[in-house]
Amino acid sequence: MQVFLPEMGMILNILSRLIAAVIITYISFGFKTYKRFLKTLSVFLLITFAFAGVMIGLWMIFRPSGMLINNSTVYFGISLPVLIVSTAVCYVLVRVIFRIILKNKPQQSIFDFTLEIDGKKLQGRAMLDTGNILAESFSGYPVVVCTYDFLKDIFPCNSESFFKGEVTALGEIEDENWKRKVRLVSFSTVTETGTMPSFRPDRLIVKNSFETDKVFVAVIGRKKYINESFDMLLNPNLF
Repeated sequence: MQVFLPEMGMILNILSRLIAAVIITYISFGFKTYKRFLKTLSVFLLITFAFAGVMIGLWMIFRPSGMLINNSTVYFGISLPVLIVSTAVCYVLVRVIFRIILKNKPQQSIFDFTLEIDGKKLQGRAMLDTGNILAESFSGYPVVVCTYDFLKDIFPCNSESFFKGEVTALGEIEDENWKRKVRLVSFSTVTETGTMPSFRPDRLIVKNSFETDKVFVAVIGRKKYINESFDMLLNPNLF
């Protein structure tokens, strides 16, 4: 609508566009962590600046008919057939680009893994869960999910209550090193919203794929196992 409004001045123009960019980014991608939101907003602004530069260049060089720029907003007066054809072409281009990008994504969904912390190791099988987009709020690191029963052998003394979901029991953990490793991770499902206890391991090794220490392990206390076939839900952002 700004293309049809009178000139607003530089400060009001910039402010209104910044607010619009924040709203569009929030509606399109949601809010998980500050780091992720700022990164997404920055990418959106960079793409917007690039588009604006190209449009202004076309306007200054060719002065095409049917193109209007006002309040730094571009308006195209194009016919319906041209709009349909150009939309179809853009769709095909986006599909091709995504196919190229997805070639780097893992083709399998089940992996063998090793989890290391304080000299202890746990080995098991993990499933890649594309719906798991959990992230630790402060670091932005991806979060994987395991059950308490699978992890209990690596936990320190007096930590059972905390890792089974009683977050107020953090003070019962006597090991100060472990206290520095733990965080609470927010989650939201169709039926439930809450927090899960988590910890940062020394290393997560996923066989034939990667190893990292930039990850948190969220603990489910109310289930004995996630599934009979695997012990961990992997986060696709780890790849």
